[in-house]
This record gives sequence, structure tokens and C-alpha cells, in this order.
Amino acid sequence: MSPYQEALNWIEQHPGTGSAGSMAKLILSFWNSECAFTFRECISNLDGNLTQLAVRMAAHFAAHGEDQELIAVGHKVCERHPRLWEMGQAMTEARSSLSAQWRREDDEERARLYPDE
Repeated sequence: MSPYQEALNWIEQHPGTGSAGSMAKLILSFWNSECAFTFRECISNLDGNLTQLAVRMAAHFAAHGEDQELIAVGHKVCERHPRLWEMGQAMTEARSSLSAQWRREDDEERARLYPDE
């Protein structure tokens, strides 16, 4: 069984728990970059066994990228945890907006400092 399936089983067997939410966040983060929770956020409340599962998921993702199993599990988690998906997207949008603001500010500062360029 892949680590993604192990995590999905945990999520399904422990609905509504903090650890299930953390595992769901981690799966969503690997599955889609629009829903990027930090690894630290995802493991902060996990016990040793679940932390090891999270590390195995990260290693599997590093070795295989977005494989078919991650896609299937990601879709299931997204369907069952739409609020986590919304939260992840909101964080991504906020980060993009702030980055755009900084680029504008940097451009304005360069234009002020180097008006002839």
C-alpha cells in the first residue's frame, strides 16, 4: 500500500480529528500546488507514527512526483475536505497578491531611483 493510501485510510478512520485534517492538508499540498500548506503545519500535531507516514509521503512524492495514486487520493481528499481546499487556495491567492504588490513597489522604487532607465 502506498503512503498516500495509508494516509487516506487514516483520514477515513479518524474523521474530524486534528491528525486527519493534517494528513488531508499534506495530501492536498502534494496533489496541487494551489493548495500549499507547509510541511511544518501538516506535522505539528502528529504523533511519531503519523509523522513517519508524512515523511514517507514526502519521500514518495520527491521520488515519483504526482503519480496516478496521488491524483486519485487527492481528488478524494478534495471532495471530502472542501474547506481545506478553500483555505489552501486562499493562502495561495494571498501569497500571489502580496508578491504582485512587492513587484509593483520594487518597480516604482527602481523608477524613482533610476528615472532614466
